[in-house]
Amino acid sequence: MTAYLSAITDFIAMHPHYAAWAVFLLAFSEAIPIIGTVVPGSTLIVAISALAIEAAISPWLLLVAATLGAVAGDGTSFWLGQRCHRQVLERWPLNRFPKLIARSEAFFNRYGGASVFLARFTAVVRAFVPLIAGIVRMPARQFYVANILSAIVWAPAHVFPGVVFGLLVRLAGARPEQIFILAVAAMFLSVAVFRAARYFFKRGVANSE
Repeated sequence: MTAYLSAITDFIAMHPHYAAWAVFLLAFSEAIPIIGTVVPGSTLIVAISALAIEAAISPWLLLVAATLGAVAGDGTSFWLGQRCHRQVLERWPLNRFPKLIARSEAFFNRYGGASVFLARFTAVVRAFVPLIAGIVRMPARQFYVANILSAIVWAPAHVFPGVVFGLLVRLAGARPEQIFILAVAAMFLSVAVFRAARYFFKRGVANSE
């Protein structure tokens, strides 16, 4: 896996004009059933964003690409659920993952409309909840409000830590181990903040029921 990630980031470093497209496709893949649980999209987006400063890639372009990719990915999965109904879950390859589907349905049933927002930050179910939302005919307006808001929060949480890491690499006085420790600390802080936000959001949803 390390070699795989390194090969992709090396390619983007040599061809920075593909960076935005790569980030778009990776963000898109995060919301596609099965693919979103296999492709390390979040990790690669952070890695590509770290190249932004050194490779003269606009961080803002990456941010837009990540946001649009996330919205389009969820939207495609939602549309697929609307079009194919529950039968899509009974076809290959989705019928090979009944536990993941059951877990995603339970998540959706528990949080309702808020599940689309929360799933963006929840491993495994994030690749299935938009599909479930389409299958159960969640109102499109409600879905896209949650979809867009979650993408607006999710994209900076992946692009900016990578950009900060890339900036640290350029600091003349920073030693590799210091850069690594700071980057890891930044990532852990981001994860902690979003987990805390998700926890309090879930409590708010539960208390309102």
